[in-house]
Amino acid sequence: MSRFKIIKASQLILAFIIALARFLWTEDKHIITTRYQYRSKNVPVGFDGYKIVQVSDYHNAFFGRRARQLLKAIKKSHPDVIFITGDVIDRRTPFLKRSKAFIERVTDIKDTYYVTGNHEADYRNFHKLFEIIGSSKVRSVTKKPVELEKNGDYINLAGIDDVWFFGDEENAWTYRDFEQALKKNTTNLPNDFTILLAHRPELLKMYSKYPVDLVFCGHAHGGQIRLPVVKGLYAPHQGINPKYTEGMHERNGTTMVVSRGLGNSRFPFRVFNHPEIVVVELKREDPE
Repeated sequence: MSRFKIIKASQLILAFIIALARFLWTEDKHIITTRYQYRSKNVPVGFDGYKIVQVSDYHNAFFGRRARQLLKAIKKSHPDVIFITGDVIDRRTPFLKRSKAFIERVTDIKDTYYVTGNHEADYRNFHKLFEIIGSSKVRSVTKKPVELEKNGDYINLAGIDDVWFFGDEENAWTYRDFEQALKKNTTNLPNDFTILLAHRPELLKMYSKYPVDLVFCGHAHGGQIRLPVVKGLYAPHQGINPKYTEGMHERNGTTMVVSRGLGNSRFPFRVFNHPEIVVVELKREDPE
């Protein structure tokens, strides 16, 4: 092979590497906003038009200094409330300062509520993260429901710790304890409309056994790699060709919203799967 051909081949390889790196960086860092409407006659009149922004699976990812780009995207959505549905830290590559910066600043936009994910359960310094959340204005609803108020009406906001906080997920008792806590947190609440914050979408069958109208979940990372028709290829605890990776799903009168999330874990790249924040607008349908 001539020297000219070698140089040309090297240039093509270099150009390909640069293009690939740019593509992967854009896939991982360009945040998109996905909007849904939830319509129901059960939505209280005062909450008609209420905007919920969901942030999930942050995994202490880099979105500008002090999470500037992420906070900008949230603020641009003009939320009435912000929900964080777990994995604000990554247990394999923990960068607590990034999580701390986001937690301390997100409440400057709007009231924020939080539940844990599996990475919090496995994070050996979770006590430090717990202290950061406890000293911030972010409110955890993993143990006790709260009431949200708008225009004189109220809805219930409940939450649940990730399954891993209840023990080894291969042990049936883990799920029994989890379900007991779920039942306790979602029944006999004072208002007719209930929102649940949970981490894992594969447990929709369990969530829908209780008086829950709307559930917010993450965990699936959008299937990590998404392709036309097939869509998400793999999700933790759902395996190959997972059922719940994004969007809205309904079972027994319970609607579940699944966020594709923001960060990565184990597999370092998203492919055709931009990081996502979710906006859900509540719309009241008049009873017939």
